[in-house]
This record gives sequence, structure tokens and C-alpha cells, in this order.
Amino acid sequence: MSREDYLQEDGMPRMTKDQMDEFLKGSSHLMKLATLSPNGAPYVNPVWYDYDGEAFHVAGRRKATWVANITDDSRVSFCIDTSEPPYKRVIVEGSAVIEDDAWLGDWEHWAVRYLGREAGHRYYEDTKATPRALIRITPETITTWAGPGWHPRYEE
Repeated sequence: MSREDYLQEDGMPRMTKDQMDEFLKGSSHLMKLATLSPNGAPYVNPVWYDYDGEAFHVAGRRKATWVANITDDSRVSFCIDTSEPPYKRVIVEGSAVIEDDAWLGDWEHWAVRYLGREAGHRYYEDTKATPRALIRITPETITTWAGPGWHPRYEE
């Protein structure tokens, strides 16, 4: 395979919108969510997510540090990636809004996605009465990468 076979016009081996949607919706990759702590340091936490093609939703325990960080500063960034080749990643910078701080919505499909049908259903049933903070993340920038390859700016 030649280099041109996987590079797009700008030389970056990135995903198309359809590839990105499939990667984000069709997998159980964790979101590594970065929020800003009160002293300005990044605070990174792995979380389950849901993606509707435009925005991301995450749900966290209301006393979680990262939820408090979002309450204080809505700026977030995150990475969703693979750890095995061929490597893929989606990196997002955006703003987060707590839509409901006592959410009891239907998130069973999240549990099934991440834990499998039986374990996911059991976990959902055992914890569905525990309120969570439902957070919507609206992307401002999205960068995708589907290796192999380097962006030309990294070549020497």
C-alpha cells in the first residue's frame, strides 16, 4: 500500500464522518475525559459515553470530582482511541453542560454496550435508582486519526 492510499488531501490519515460515526457508535471504547480542576490542572477520568452523531452524553456520580469540575468550568477535552493496531483515535475539545443533576433516565443500552447483555442488564437493574449527573458535551473541534502514517508536519 502506498502512502497516498491512506492519506487524505491534507496528508493526514484521518477518518471520514461515516468512519468516525461507526467507530464512536459501534464500539465499547472508553472516553478519557479531561476536565479542569480548581487549580487549573487537567483531571482525566475514563467514562462510558453515548454519541448521537452530534453531541456526546456522559453520566457520572454526582459527587465525582470530574462532575464538580464541569460545574465550575465547562471546558473539556477527551480522547476515544484504540490500544491495538491499527490505531484509531478521536480527540475532541468542547463544552459540557449538566442537563440533569439527578438523572434517572434509561441508560441500560450503555451498560449492555460496555459490560455485555447479561452483566450490563444486572448492573443497570442494581443501580438504576441511583441518581447521576447527565452531561452533554458539544464538540467545538474534532480531530480524527486512523493510522498508519504521519502527518507531513511531523516529517523531518
